[in-house]
Amino acid sequence: MYEVLAHYYDLFSVKQDWIEFAVRAVKGKGKGADVGCGTGNVALALSQEHEVVAIDSSREMLSIASEKFLKAGKKIPVVLQKAENFKLNFKAEFITAMCDVVNYIKEPLKFFKAAYDNLKEGGSLVFDISSEYKLKSIISNNTFSETRDEVTYIWENFPHKDHVDMTVTFFIPAGNGLFKKAVDVQRQYIHSSKKIQDALEECGFSFKTRDKSDRIYFVARKDTK
Repeated sequence: MYEVLAHYYDLFSVKQDWIEFAVRAVKGKGKGADVGCGTGNVALALSQEHEVVAIDSSREMLSIASEKFLKAGKKIPVVLQKAENFKLNFKAEFITAMCDVVNYIKEPLKFFKAAYDNLKEGGSLVFDISSEYKLKSIISNNTFSETRDEVTYIWENFPHKDHVDMTVTFFIPAGNGLFKKAVDVQRQYIHSSKKIQDALEECGFSFKTRDKSDRIYFVARKDTK
């Protein structure tokens, strides 16, 4: 997973409203972590005003993020860890997990518990999910394709009871009019808003939501005891 997609993720990314949401949600806070950082776009935006650590379970994504941070002149540490059991060597004032990170986790409760343990009291967990409506009614049983700079992808989506399997096929220029075919396979889990809210409450978070129909944003707070 991500072996191919990591190299073309930024090329095909749409307007990233989740970056702006994350930046606004943690404004005024100090040091934090971006979990599931991908190619580093959220961490880079957060680094303008915060000290931040970038965490991901994909070596390919972290490699691209590291190059991006270097070019931007930012010293952002990168850490190879899974979201479900990540561990920081400090107590964070914020943790972000944007652009469907939680949809890639079968049991979000595990991630929420890890986030709670790594936050200071009063700290915030900021994340979003692709909604049930998006995954069931927009993504499922549909095929999407696009061409950019001669690179073409075909994105096929296969629905199941609690998840959607996604196959992304890339056709990459190989010279002399030839193309190399590469395939990346993803799985996103369908989480209801209620399931997410129940899991947050079980961990001890208070929270606010913003429902945009296809995407739901959460700001969860580790309350002072």
